[in-house]
Amino acid sequence: MVRFHALHDSRRYTIPLVPFLLLPPPASDGHPTRTAKHTAHRQAHRAPPSTPTRTASTPMRIAVFGGTGLVGSQVCKLLVACGCSTVSITRCGDQTLRPWSIGGAAKPLLAQFEGEPWVSKVEWIKADAAVDGEALAALQDGVDGVVSCIGSGDMLKATADGWYGRNVWSDFSKDQYAANYEPNANAISAAKAAGAQRFVYVGASSDAEQGFGGPLPGLYSGKRAAYLAGRDAFGDQFTMIAPHLVVGSKDDPRVKFAQSGVAGGLRSANDFFGEIRNFGEDFTTKTRLAQPVLATDVATAIVASVIGKVTVDESVRFAGPTTPSGGLEQDRGKGVDAEVRDLMRHVDGTDAIVALAKRAQEAGVGL
Repeated sequence: MVRFHALHDSRRYTIPLVPFLLLPPPASDGHPTRTAKHTAHRQAHRAPPSTPTRTASTPMRIAVFGGTGLVGSQVCKLLVACGCSTVSITRCGDQTLRPWSIGGAAKPLLAQFEGEPWVSKVEWIKADAAVDGEALAALQDGVDGVVSCIGSGDMLKATADGWYGRNVWSDFSKDQYAANYEPNANAISAAKAAGAQRFVYVGASSDAEQGFGGPLPGLYSGKRAAYLAGRDAFGDQFTMIAPHLVVGSKDDPRVKFAQSGVAGGLRSANDFFGEIRNFGEDFTTKTRLAQPVLATDVATAIVASVIGKVTVDESVRFAGPTTPSGGLEQDRGKGVDAEVRDLMRHVDGTDAIVALAKRAQEAGVGL
């Protein structure tokens, strides 16, 4: 295992070739019925749940943190189709914190699945993984595998709000670090205690991290700390699915733009300037111009991984400079700029996710 740590250096992250590419895409992720909060205290004072007894006729029990979101809802739907006993754990149970535009009207995200029989087959649990004890309480009946779709913040929004000064995070970045690390860390430890054999985490592509990790150090460092915690807890049974942008439909305008001649020309220009500049290609522009991935493809890759239908080979992930300690002021000057590489099982970017989804479909996973 090779692991180098260094402080984010905002100078590394270049200005995109096309300014309008900095405009953030509209939020596409939803958030989070049995309430887990009332059992959290009791759960903290008793032995952790035992691994469920598995027989040939017993369906796998899979829990999905963030199961009402754009990706999480598709994961739950596909798990039910695969015959799994499916549990969704979110802050709002079978509702969602954010409206989802359907036919011009803002409705709860699950409204798009109204009348579909799989919805009634999911156990919708209300719990906040960021609160100590609630994730463990939600998994008190034991699980075979866990998926985490928990994440906070716009991954493709370049902002200067992340810094007080060189290598010193702002409160905004510290909050983003906590929002992306703490609930996932709780979910990972709860999954381990509940007997989960596999854990799948939805993270971010390495290109996105290299392009936006400078202006968003807390967000990307929080995600990195989360996936390292998962890898350390589950070893080769941990897989990270790492998109840069997930969309719900092939008709999404961001998909059409990425397929256009304009985007192709800009990609060629970025590649050309990357060859002649001493600091290489512009990952911000590269990420903005990359093809988004469909939520159904992400879900297919996730489900096949968590139920063991496919395996992902271990490979080295380049994460860019990062600040695992949290960018606190007392850490200023202690880091040395270096490449950060992590050896792990990860599926990095749209092409890799689509390829894994096709393998999954060949293995019988899919609608």
